[in-house]
Amino acid sequence: MQTRGDAIVNDAETVLDRMRALGHETFSRSDLAELIEPFTSRMEFFLKAVVFPTASRRTNLYQLIDNLAGFGAQSSTVAALHHLRELYNNSKHDPDKELKWRRCVDTLSGAVDALKDLAGLKLAAVDAVFEPDLSSVVYVGFWDHYTGGETEVGLFLPSDHWLGTSPTISTFHLPTSSWEKVKPLLAGHPRYARGEEALGQVLWKSFSDEDDFLDAGVWEGDVRELLTLLSSFNDESLEMAVIPFLARRNDLLSVGVALVSAAVDVARGDPNLAGPALRMRVSDRAKSEYAAETGTPHGQAVLDRVVELLERVPAGQRVSMVGPAFRRARNEPTVQNGVPVLLEGTTFIWLIA
Repeated sequence: MQTRGDAIVNDAETVLDRMRALGHETFSRSDLAELIEPFTSRMEFFLKAVVFPTASRRTNLYQLIDNLAGFGAQSSTVAALHHLRELYNNSKHDPDKELKWRRCVDTLSGAVDALKDLAGLKLAAVDAVFEPDLSSVVYVGFWDHYTGGETEVGLFLPSDHWLGTSPTISTFHLPTSSWEKVKPLLAGHPRYARGEEALGQVLWKSFSDEDDFLDAGVWEGDVRELLTLLSSFNDESLEMAVIPFLARRNDLLSVGVALVSAAVDVARGDPNLAGPALRMRVSDRAKSEYAAETGTPHGQAVLDRVVELLERVPAGQRVSMVGPAFRRARNEPTVQNGVPVLLEGTTFIWLIA
């Protein structure tokens, strides 16, 4: 049975094989970059989501790699992953710097050995049974409200509604100045594509015809990763200044999805927590890492439900927790206290009306 550690090693070996095959014919710098950059991004998310699930979103790849020594990783493992990080930085951030095929092959070969070492460290979350990553297609829209100094961000699921989207599953309030930081983070991300080509002509028109429109794109991947990226820019003072029913803190879905995401992180990182300690850790992480205010009545209701469901999962299985997964409501059991969250095995399901 394949584990999460096996899966990342297999991914690395596949990329290494493809890199070696490039040398059998003429290639370009972009051919090398198209292998190095997505894989390094995948490895970074593996470190954040599996190896260090309760790390702060501010923890960068350099720190994540260095922290592996605390789990018993060999010094050669740490060095090899730093070599991959440096190659990624050269590829992505220094386009005038030449990439050498031999260096790419050697670096990926070292990364394969490093990830094999990591997979053998007997870390519960790494040894958990691998299931294909949850992927959600999420439309991401940006609108500038100049008078308030706010860039509003809305996340939407596809639907058959005439607008092409469901109601927002999450909203954020960013300072307008932060757009210049957010834009390159998304533009360079392998799970994001922007513009009319990504959305299609009809959906792009639906977004761009709205007043104050700035930009839009499509995310396809684990929604927790997208939430983490955007949460670091959410401005609480701007959130408090908008009309109350538009604020992130007053939106059931925004707060609920954040709490489910935080619960997955906590379950993977500290599976033996229970009772008030578990409740506090989930609440604190939703606030610190997902910019969600949980002190509201609906925030407390979601927190109650999520913790109740999580405590049904045996401690030994919590490292396998995933979610949120979104599903259209069908004939599910009655929703408790207005909170449309279910648990199927080790997956949190958020029901969409």
